[in-house]
Amino acid sequence: MEIGLSSPSTATGNEEAVPEPLVEGGETPAESTQLARDAGLVAARELTEAPAYNRWAADALDGKVGGGLDGGASPAVRWPFAVAAVLLSIVLLAQLALHFRSELVRIVPATAGIFEALEIDVPLAARSDLVSIEASDLQADSARGLFVLQATLRNQAAYPQAWPALELTLIDAQDAVVARRVLRAADYLPAGSDFAAFPAGAEVPVRLWIDAKGLGAAGYRLYIFYP
Repeated sequence: MEIGLSSPSTATGNEEAVPEPLVEGGETPAESTQLARDAGLVAARELTEAPAYNRWAADALDGKVGGGLDGGASPAVRWPFAVAAVLLSIVLLAQLALHFRSELVRIVPATAGIFEALEIDVPLAARSDLVSIEASDLQADSARGLFVLQATLRNQAAYPQAWPALELTLIDAQDAVVARRVLRAADYLPAGSDFAAFPAGAEVPVRLWIDAKGLGAAGYRLYIFYP
């Protein structure tokens, strides 16, 4: 059988269009390939670009929970952090209770038994802003050659406090310091006083004899503080 050729098509310029050859039966190669594909003789291949593998979509399709941007750690990973947070909170609360145990026992008296069972000493409150000097005076005792300091201390708190310390400063006529002394409760309280606690709302008189001969003291300052 003769294979016929179609007449050449008109082309522009110096180039000539080359006609697509025909195969037996008048079919083009493309048509023959398509018929072979339809008959299952040639595997069809798609030349389009395949989509990239999407790990997040694959996890969602498989029913898996991943550690994505909006997903947290699994419960098996979270529980150690939860336990650590609880333990740290307990330690912090214990430290606060230990540091402020005086105020805690005053507000919740039942906690005193807990500290006692743990053999932890609970000091009395020590708020210098709630202790005042109601009156004070420094006079010279010429007969003895001493100075006499008289003062009245008052605990303004509604609860017992520790006894404060007193700082006595002697100054000369030019307001310069000539002597300074710190007095503890045993130094300024009268004999037979209760040295354990400064009772709530109590007023306590203070009377001291001070040997300041030769110092040229002309005045004084008296302060309350807790060491």
